[in-house]
Amino acid sequence: MTDLELQTLLDTFSANRTPGKEDFNASKMFSLLEDPFSIWCSFHAPAEEAVYESNRYENLKIRTDRNTRDEWIKQEFPEVFFVSGADETERFKNTLAAMARGESAIANALLWNLPQNVYGGANLLVKSDQAPSRFGNYHYHLFQFKRAHDLKEHYALQVSLLNHILGAIQQYTPSDTRVFLKNKQVGVSYRDHQERLERELAFWRKIRDGEAKPEAHKPPKAASSPWRVFANKMVAQTKDLLMLPGLNTEMRQCLKINGIYNTDDLAHADLEKIQTILEEPHATDSYYNALAYFHKKPILREAGHFPPPVKKYNLYFDFEATETFTKDNVSFVYLIGIWDKEKNKYVSFVAKSPEEEIKIFEDFYNYIQDFSQTALYHWTEYEVRKMKKLAAQHPAHAAHLQALCAICYDLKVSVNKAFYLPAPSFSLKAAAPAFGFQWRQDDCGAMDSMVYFTSWLKTGNDELLNKVLMYNEDDCKAMLYLQEKLEMAEILDIKNEKRI
Repeated sequence: MTDLELQTLLDTFSANRTPGKEDFNASKMFSLLEDPFSIWCSFHAPAEEAVYESNRYENLKIRTDRNTRDEWIKQEFPEVFFVSGADETERFKNTLAAMARGESAIANALLWNLPQNVYGGANLLVKSDQAPSRFGNYHYHLFQFKRAHDLKEHYALQVSLLNHILGAIQQYTPSDTRVFLKNKQVGVSYRDHQERLERELAFWRKIRDGEAKPEAHKPPKAASSPWRVFANKMVAQTKDLLMLPGLNTEMRQCLKINGIYNTDDLAHADLEKIQTILEEPHATDSYYNALAYFHKKPILREAGHFPPPVKKYNLYFDFEATETFTKDNVSFVYLIGIWDKEKNKYVSFVAKSPEEEIKIFEDFYNYIQDFSQTALYHWTEYEVRKMKKLAAQHPAHAAHLQALCAICYDLKVSVNKAFYLPAPSFSLKAAAPAFGFQWRQDDCGAMDSMVYFTSWLKTGNDELLNKVLMYNEDDCKAMLYLQEKLEMAEILDIKNEKRI
């Protein structure tokens, strides 16, 4: 291919511009399927409402995945050409040039079809002589790498879109692509996904052009960054039905069809009417949840489940665990945090490696002064499930782990059985803020803490560990805070509550 032909190809598929807001990046397929409201916001929300929140976990995962992937590619394809460039246009041009040269393998390629408003990055293009293309008696197949155990629908649609773009560029569309997962590789048939791909892209164009407005998610994660804060605020201010736990999209639509558009409408409706629209327990639950919002206070669902039993020693605890970033490392609980109610202090036990994990559980066990007079409070079943799993893995420590499990008390279960709350869910991050609790750090959540911990291990910078400890301490204190607020709150009893 001559330089003139290569430039013509570049001009054709770049449309003499670079990708912009009006173009769809294949990497956004997850957002299109799972968080389309964020896409709507990017086109139609006020720009000043965007709040960019760094996702350290995702950034670390991307870097780790890229390094692992590139090392594998170098081993399997020693002659691979890695695409680089001063800017995106140069990278796309260098991708086309590599294909025109007939490189045996091309890594980190860019694929554009901007006249069709689509583009994306290809992990690996592998040369095949099974059919010709515009470049000669060969064409390229697409290989993508995903850090997952199973093929997800958005992965399949993403690689199908990239395959579609590749087909347009080389004038030959391979029948399938290869996706390399954690422990296996799978083929993705282009034909099997072509119709769904076209349908999703048409949906994206409707969002872009203002012809469709998808629904947000439930707060506190109504949308992804940078639109999370805006979406949370919008859902709360409009008293959207999303603020009600337990209702799916179809249920909310049924209410709207019957003239109930927000939580105030629902609170003013007759329960009998709601029961003709929704099945139980959704009808009753949503009605009283709406009343809780209207009165700005919890409503007693059923007496006897709250408050929890009070012991001489009351400890509120929470685990933090790593996640596997590569095939060689393992997940382990690296932090057990405790808020000691009686001593009014935070206690922590830290493991630096999987080998130290069981030791911090022994430290946890030894911290307890009197098992018969101690209650261990947690939120969700994760902590107990983890300790039972460890007991099966470590028979020598099983008795101590089982003893810990025996005095555990799941506050979430207790609160859920006892109350309707003015909160969008019974997650601690939703329930505690409904009563005024705030985590002290905006830049350290559960996933961020993994990154800070990993960085602390590498650098020894105690400021990083302190951020993790502060986040965990707030999780522990949030449980006690919510418990005490509910114990002191003015509570409405559904048996005595009259129609508004």
